[in-house]
Amino acid sequence: MKGCAGSFQILGLALILCFSFSAYANYNSILIGDQAAGMGGAATAMTEDASAVAWYNPAAAAKLEGQSFSAAVGIYKKYDIRYRDDGDFSKASLRVNQGFFRALPSSTGSVIRAPNSDLLRDWTFVFSILVPEYETFKGDIAKEGDSLSTFAMTTESIWVGGGVARRIGASDSVGVTIYYTARSLSKSVNDRTYVNATQSQIFTEERNMTQNAVVMLLGYHRDLSENWKWGLSARLPSLSVAGEAELTRTSIVNGAIQTPVSERALPAPARNPWKISSGVAYTVKGNWSAAFDLNTYGPLRYGDIENTSYAERIEHQPIWNASFGFEKIWAEWFRTRVGIFTNFSPHPNPKTAEVQGQGDHVDQGGFSANLALKSGNIEYTFGGYYTGGRGRSVQRINQNYEVVPKVVNVFTMLVGTSYSF
Repeated sequence: MKGCAGSFQILGLALILCFSFSAYANYNSILIGDQAAGMGGAATAMTEDASAVAWYNPAAAAKLEGQSFSAAVGIYKKYDIRYRDDGDFSKASLRVNQGFFRALPSSTGSVIRAPNSDLLRDWTFVFSILVPEYETFKGDIAKEGDSLSTFAMTTESIWVGGGVARRIGASDSVGVTIYYTARSLSKSVNDRTYVNATQSQIFTEERNMTQNAVVMLLGYHRDLSENWKWGLSARLPSLSVAGEAELTRTSIVNGAIQTPVSERALPAPARNPWKISSGVAYTVKGNWSAAFDLNTYGPLRYGDIENTSYAERIEHQPIWNASFGFEKIWAEWFRTRVGIFTNFSPHPNPKTAEVQGQGDHVDQGGFSANLALKSGNIEYTFGGYYTGGRGRSVQRINQNYEVVPKVVNVFTMLVGTSYSF
């Protein structure tokens, strides 16, 4: 009991520290894992997904059986993002086989134990590689006569880490995961306004950013009864390791080149949000499981580039996201999963009086489904998920920044493989 009380004290201190800071807000556009992805990301209390346990709740690793390796890959990722077009889901679904597709590794995880070691037999070790963030767009924003506004953006991150978990009683376990993260962002704006042969204006801007950070996750898991489980995890604010930005800007008015801007090595420290997740799961062993997660992220106002007049001022409000999932085991070799989840934006609606440099506000929702086939010690997962919604975005059109409608539809086909021994 002393060990249990001490662990509660450590977790409580971590939660206090977590609430004492704030950082970058997160999105829920990529579902991590194979079982977890099929259940809409409701995995904080679940204890079966090796590819996701380090991300959702490292303490749950202590409850996994045996040793295992798992990988989930989004082999088909279709982005249907439109500006100044209200669109609808039915039209987007008809375009699901058109345009650009992206193969994207989602997550891999290994669970390792040393049962023959007296020193380590009570400990469980996990290794995790994740891609929790990816978004891309390249195309026209507005085209009116000879005037054209285009925008291109790609942001992505990879998290590589390891963790450890330990049982502290018959029903309780604690764990920690430490990730090293790398993030890149590139944005390109081209706004061309043509009136006549003597009146024209061309504006271009390139903004590129690379960031590295260390992020720690703490977890606690408890078996409330034979069927009920509860999990709690806290992701602490990131510790920035490095962050740099480059900015170039050119403006040509009536054929005359204005003074260009070219900045290198601008300070741009990494920011990741604190996040608190709580989840419950009800499991009838060998038959079915249902799980529910509730996640909260912290607020922040910051400039993407520090100490410069070229910074975009970004505001993140506190947000909540929820997910619910269900898994049915039809036979020892066959199971199905479904889930629903929210993907709310942390950014407020853009303010028309301060349109430059604001984040897009697009509240989204999603659903997921997959099936798993097991042969011996190997399980194969096939399925996918969708997330999408409508909102507002700030874009440069005809040499002015405007608030325009934005529609997001993202379709992902996911496959996973796990091996247990």
